[in-house]
Amino acid sequence: MKLTTHAAVVMVVVGVAPLAGAVTIAELLASPDAYNGKTVTVTGMVAAALPVGTESGYDLRDGVAKVSIVSRSAPPAVGEPIAVTATVHTLPVDEEEGTRLPPFLVETSRAPAGP
Repeated sequence: MKLTTHAAVVMVVVGVAPLAGAVTIAELLASPDAYNGKTVTVTGMVAAALPVGTESGYDLRDGVAKVSIVSRSAPPAVGEPIAVTATVHTLPVDEEEGTRLPPFLVETSRAPAGP
């Protein structure tokens, strides 16, 4: 009985925790609506960073593809390879001009990326 209770608790905890899907920045940019509101993990090189008080914004680049990231912590160093887990946000299409801004990510965690 005790084992069954522990197994049920583990299943509930695992079922509640969202798993971040690894995607490339290019995949994210190609289909932003498919990822809107979802948690993803992207990997790349920090291309630019802007500290804003205790928060920051930075660009993450993978080849020619680039995405902007908003963080509640200090920015990573420019040139640093990192993996970022974040929630994707898209903005609606500008009806008058028919254009759309690229998606941006709100960081939930980051870690050094392998070589």
